[in-house]
Amino acid sequence: MTEADAGEIHHGEAIRHKIATLPLLPSVVSRLLSLNPEDDNFLDEVYHLARQDPTFSFRLIQYAARTCRSSAMADKFSLRHAIARLGSRQIASIVASLSLTDAFEPQNESDRNLWLHSVEVAVTARKLVEAMPDLQLDAELIYLGALLHDIGRFVIFQAIPEGPARIDEHQWITPLALLDAEASICGTDHVTVGRQACEHWEIPGPIGDIVSNHHNYNLPVETVPQRLLCTRVCLIQIADFYSVHLMNTPPREVQEGETEEALAEQEREALQLALEPILGANGAVLPVKYRSQVPRMLQQQREGARAESARILDALGITD
Repeated sequence: MTEADAGEIHHGEAIRHKIATLPLLPSVVSRLLSLNPEDDNFLDEVYHLARQDPTFSFRLIQYAARTCRSSAMADKFSLRHAIARLGSRQIASIVASLSLTDAFEPQNESDRNLWLHSVEVAVTARKLVEAMPDLQLDAELIYLGALLHDIGRFVIFQAIPEGPARIDEHQWITPLALLDAEASICGTDHVTVGRQACEHWEIPGPIGDIVSNHHNYNLPVETVPQRLLCTRVCLIQIADFYSVHLMNTPPREVQEGETEEALAEQEREALQLALEPILGANGAVLPVKYRSQVPRMLQQQREGARAESARILDALGITD
């Protein structure tokens, strides 16, 4: 057995142990995720469920208070006030975020960067859904799938503390190259690990399907359910590639003799090239009017998505 083989076996055992010892989602959280936000009594059901778990109730109040600009108002928050402030459309994503922070509290810069990426992808994907109303997708389901899409990386980071640095030594610059780097170091990749983590946590099927397929760029579209999954995954893939693209190509200043319009056009062309693996494959499920406008949509959303991501991370207590 080679040293590399022995390392892969060791890492595989560490990952399996981490998944097996992940804290199960509290029963109140699992039940909250199964509720329908469209029901008239949804917020009342959330309130009664949350009261059954004092720790979770406190976290929910704390999250709502952190999003409130007025400290005087924050001091007066009750559980019912917190739920009303957060609203039915955000509760599921907040529940998932709080549960994820319990299981994967960031310990170092790599952990915080992964949190930033996950939240950024979730916010961007939700904004894409809102910008493409003809698709009639559930924005919160997309947000949850995007937030959890890299749950396998969270597991790998904690199971193999030296993993992030060794994986980054491969100098990956696309999500596809990341899978190869992980396989080389760990003997598996975060998609496989993420699928196992979703099964352990009994994550609802549609979200687990997104996690399991978020790096599948040739999904079948023969049936209505297949096409729906492909569309959901496609938007998250776009947001994923975009987040990685921003990480590797930070915005530059306008140079002398250059206009802002010319710079924006250059950025769109670079972004179009970065997104080509998706828009040329799974992106075919998107109407042409949207497919051709994706780079421009992302540019227009960039500052808003970054600001919203920062607010969410702050409310979760994840700071530099």
